[in-house]
Amino acid sequence: MDFLFLHWLRPCWLLAFLPVLALLLPLTLQSWHDNAWRKACDPHLLPHLLVGDSTRLAVAKKVLLLLGFLLAIIALAGPCYKTIAAPVFQLNTARVIVFDLSNAQWANDIPPNRLTRARFKLLDLLQALQEGQTGLVVFTAQPFVVSPLTYDTQTIVNTVGDLSPDIMPLQGYQLNTALLEAQRVLEKAGAHNGHIVVFTAQNPNAVDISTAKMLAKKGFYTDVLYSGTTAGSTITTPQGTLAKDEKGNIIISRLDKTSLTKLAQAGHGELWSVDTPINTIVHSLNPKLAAKSASKSHAAQTRIWLDNGYIWLWPLLILVLCAFRRGRLQELLK
Repeated sequence: MDFLFLHWLRPCWLLAFLPVLALLLPLTLQSWHDNAWRKACDPHLLPHLLVGDSTRLAVAKKVLLLLGFLLAIIALAGPCYKTIAAPVFQLNTARVIVFDLSNAQWANDIPPNRLTRARFKLLDLLQALQEGQTGLVVFTAQPFVVSPLTYDTQTIVNTVGDLSPDIMPLQGYQLNTALLEAQRVLEKAGAHNGHIVVFTAQNPNAVDISTAKMLAKKGFYTDVLYSGTTAGSTITTPQGTLAKDEKGNIIISRLDKTSLTKLAQAGHGELWSVDTPINTIVHSLNPKLAAKSASKSHAAQTRIWLDNGYIWLWPLLILVLCAFRRGRLQELLK
């Protein structure tokens, strides 16, 4: 424990000095000036003419009362002279959200469209996460890091409303590169294992599945949350046009549950839809990773101020005992 400069835990209580001084100082000064006998008689005759406390005794009482108030205010303000070390336990869980921003998100087979439902589910997930670090990567033909790993999920929440295919410079769907980018985000933060939660509106291919399998062997597990249906629908852009392929045919975006299941299984993760309750998603995150993270939880240390206000109560108690007799407080205020 190191002794440091004076610190106040509740400094606003020091403002109480002002009304106390405004109340008691005039009473103390009045003891010196309101005695008419003092103006007419010599000082050595006053003790024989006045009944009650002498001027000095009256002033002493006011000073003691003022001192009692000051001691109480100092105790309430929480003076601190030193700090002590305190452990702060943190769980070393780490996860990266990989969010699909391809044009398939505009499909409206789930109302109002896939993108809106996926963003709402992402917000629910971010608000439900209580421990560990979270990052965000968006992708189409290329991945982009929106947020590195952070304990403050609110910084990611603030960006969710801007997630749209319109912000991406290129279109396409390269999930495998996004998975590798998520791995780099985790490793850059010093995480030796973690979750990659893929929000997707398209079907993975064989390369995506093999990439998830390779990452799972390294301790980076891939969970999949899809938005859309197997029946599918057309893709209506915000401009009101229907998306077409290179041959000019209207695109019908349909999800394949089989390929999505293979991706989750290869990544040793879980498969969810946007209709899955958020509590189910949070509680079913890969138990292997949870066990590893729990075994590697660490106790970071911080220093907190030690409240020494109680020390100032001892002299205050002595003053209170002196004024304990009935009527003593009224005498002090005269």
